[in-house]
Amino acid sequence: MSNFKYSNYTASNFFAFNYAGFACIAIVVFLTATQPFYIKEVIGIEPKPGSEKDTKIGHIVGALGFFDELTSMISAPLLGGLIDKFDALGYGGSRIVQSSSFIVIALGLFGYAVFNGSLVPDMFILRCIFALGVTACMSTVTVTLNEVASSDFDFSKLIFWRPARFSGYEQTNQSEEVDTISAPPKKKRIGGYAGVMGICTGLGAIASVSMFIPLPLKLSDWQGWSIKQSIRSSYLVVMFFALISLVVLFYFLYDTKYGNSTEEGLNDGREEKAFVQILSEGYRFSKGNKNAQLACAGAFVARATTVGTAAFIPLLVYNYFYSQGKCKSSSWSEKDSCYEGYQFAAILNGVAQTAALLTAPLWGYLVNKLGRRSIAIASGVGALGNIALSFNTNFDSYNPQTFWCFLFVCIIGISQIGLIISSMSILSGISDVHSIMGSLSGLYSFTGGLGIMVITLLGGFISDRWILGPFFLLGMFNVALLVIYFVSSKDTLKLEEESPGENINV
Repeated sequence: MSNFKYSNYTASNFFAFNYAGFACIAIVVFLTATQPFYIKEVIGIEPKPGSEKDTKIGHIVGALGFFDELTSMISAPLLGGLIDKFDALGYGGSRIVQSSSFIVIALGLFGYAVFNGSLVPDMFILRCIFALGVTACMSTVTVTLNEVASSDFDFSKLIFWRPARFSGYEQTNQSEEVDTISAPPKKKRIGGYAGVMGICTGLGAIASVSMFIPLPLKLSDWQGWSIKQSIRSSYLVVMFFALISLVVLFYFLYDTKYGNSTEEGLNDGREEKAFVQILSEGYRFSKGNKNAQLACAGAFVARATTVGTAAFIPLLVYNYFYSQGKCKSSSWSEKDSCYEGYQFAAILNGVAQTAALLTAPLWGYLVNKLGRRSIAIASGVGALGNIALSFNTNFDSYNPQTFWCFLFVCIIGISQIGLIISSMSILSGISDVHSIMGSLSGLYSFTGGLGIMVITLLGGFISDRWILGPFFLLGMFNVALLVIYFVSSKDTLKLEEESPGENINV
């Protein structure tokens, strides 16, 4: 009998697993980075620094982020439980939930492009719809990572042009002895898979910065449209990308109904259990598992860093260019929309994401070599980058066009990808929890959503008073994660000595 939970995992399945992260992150970065400009140009709210009127872009961005993450936090555990329920019924929950998530994302983008005409309630409703789709996609990633790490997939399968006998893997119907020899321990493999996913999400962010975010400016130049019309049209273009992604994922994602059901037993009565009961099993497990708890704490900081940088780097740039008098004109031809600021924000974000992309393989290697200790390294790097950036200025203004800004933003990007890869690997590396992995993933996404809610709401409030305040807050999150790691390390070491089957070690 094969000692793989999931058999017949192909190269196209692995492609779809990584493409989901690529596509979702590309869309999220686009929407997050264009929000300040959308609010000003489409909704018509002018930033007025120092005004008593409630028209500050930072405050509005924070409020939108709050409702975005409130939706995410409510839906993430439910979506995770839904994956487990579909799996228990034999329908392949991760494939259904992740592919259909892009329908919801496309619906939200369509609303932005066509129907949205006001801040309240239109923009808040559409942002919540968009958040539901993104949550459905990203909360499934840890489940699909667990699937590939528990499958018969090997990187040699990517060499599809070579004959099977030279590709380094044998058919799953061979002897148990061959299966045992060819299956490396999960802790030796999961870092590599998470590293590839990290590369793909980094590529998604770079693709967004290089193709999606400049779309309004390019459409305005090519078609002669107003910036308002160009921004709306760019959302329509990204909507079509979401629909294409839906088709790709539906046809190529791995279907867990092909798993080896005799190993864990799909006939253990789980299909008869209530939805709430399935959810509670995942929660009870996480209460007693130190690795699950550390992964969730890592998710809090990782997601806060991801969205915090995507939201507040453009805001930082926008604030600087406006304060320098480069955004005063009411004519697009005279750069009223901070044309230069828009481009520079894209460059700065692109530099951060490039740094993240280049170091993703390193983080995958560190996860394989150091296990859960990699999350301590990532949080230490994050604390350094964020705190250094926040104190490299005064409280009133900051010039982002400096070497030090680029350096600290690169460090933050490196820590961001490290936190994502290490926290996902810790959770997905927990063995023998396939039947509740969806619920654990939902809890992981819930805590990540909590991190985003705090950074967007509190960070948006602080940024109206101290433009670099959100980065100081991110630095404190990283320090807190370091403390959590060191406090839990002793207890986790004891647990692993008693339970040697655990895969991620101290």
